[in-house]
Amino acid sequence: MLAACAATLALGRGWPIVPLALLSSAALLVQARGQFTPRGSFGAANAVTAVRLAAVLGLALAPAATPGWALASVLVAVWALDGLDGWIARRRGLVSDFGTAFDAEADALLILVADAQLWQRGRFGAWILVTGILRYLYVLALAIAPGAAGHVPRSRWARLAFLALVAGLTAGFALRGTAGTALAALGTTLVSASFAHSFWWSYRRR
Repeated sequence: MLAACAATLALGRGWPIVPLALLSSAALLVQARGQFTPRGSFGAANAVTAVRLAAVLGLALAPAATPGWALASVLVAVWALDGLDGWIARRRGLVSDFGTAFDAEADALLILVADAQLWQRGRFGAWILVTGILRYLYVLALAIAPGAAGHVPRSRWARLAFLALVAGLTAGFALRGTAGTALAALGTTLVSASFAHSFWWSYRRR
């Protein structure tokens, strides 16, 4: 996904994200085959996450002429489904490691795609891409040089920062002028601070 982001920057187009996202998602599905849920089936909650993933890929391919309010609507819909898949998983006893990972990947891809679309449209400078690459940098860093404490558990603060970022990116699409910029910058700042804490937590001494 970091390579996809680099290709997007080089070409000025969001489509390179799509094939690499499909390949990485396929690899995740193959790796977890038979362990999607405690019962082994794919499950309704993961199906909702798959719909979210498809919507995000569609957002990546949205033509430049697509109005900002339409893209903002897609972000709101994907965010709403983000709450639904978790609720279904808990209610039906479908919570699994795969479901957690699949959900996190869909969230990360949403941010990367939204950031790339905003940058492509000239709404913001390259700083808007920071939150799109932070999670991939974090995962890559821990894969290359594992921290003593491992991956940080997802905290309430991290969830609130993520929601603030989604709201800020939505405002970036829907609002012109200072308001949209300020909200997007606020969300970017909060998520950047959240990842700074994650890096510190993972690499701190026990």
